Amino acid sequence: MRINSTLRIFGKMILFHFQTMTIPKAPTAGMSARVPHTTEFVPFLDYDNIKDERLKDELIYLQELHELGDFHVFATNEFGRHAICVDRLFLRKALKVVYTSTCDHVFKRGVRINEYRTWILRTHGKGDRPMPKYLYSIESPYNGQRLQSQGHAMYLQNHYGAKIRLTNPDGNTVIELQDYKTSSKVCLKDLRRNELEEEKKED
Repeated sequence: MRINSTLRIFGKMILFHFQTMTIPKAPTAGMSARVPHTTEFVPFLDYDNIKDERLKDELIYLQELHELGDFHVFATNEFGRHAICVDRLFLRKALKVVYTSTCDHVFKRGVRINEYRTWILRTHGKGDRPMPKYLYSIESPYNGQRLQSQGHAMYLQNHYGAKIRLTNPDGNTVIELQDYKTSSKVCLKDLRRNELEEEKKED
C-alpha cells in the first residue's frame, strides 16, 4: 500500500511518501534457471493470474518467435502457472524470452535482484499451499534444436512426473536449488477446500 501526502509550510511544500510491504516469512524452496558454472539459463516464466487458453496461445507464440523447444506447465493455484523450457540459452536470449512474455513484472527482474543472479521458481509448499503440480506440456517442432539441460529435465521428471522429450541432452545432471522466504498468501477458496477435507476426515 502506498500513501502520498503533502504539507505546505512557510511557502514551501513538503511531500511525504509512505509505503507498506509484506515481510517475507514463509520458508520454501525453489529451482534455479541457471545452468551451474555457466551464464546460461533455461527459460522460466511465472504467471500469477492467467487462464490456460491464453497461456497456451502465448507459449506457442514464444516457441515460434524464439524457436524454443517444449514448454512444461505447472499449477501453483487455480490460476497461477509456472512454465519451463529446458533449452539452454545465453543470458541475452533468455531475457528476450522473458520480456516478450506477459509473465509477472517483478519476476522478470529476478535475474538482476536475486543474490545468485538467477530466476527462481518455487518447487515446494508455501504456507498452506502445496508444491506446484504438473499439468501439461506444449510440444514444439523446435524441440531438441538447442542443447537441453539434462539436470533440469531430470528434476522435472523425478519431482513432478513431467513428460520431458529430452533429445539433445547436455550431459550435466546437476541443478541449483535455493531456500528462501516468501509471503504466505492463502487463497480463501483453497483454505475452505482444506477445511472441508479436514471435516471429511473427522467424519
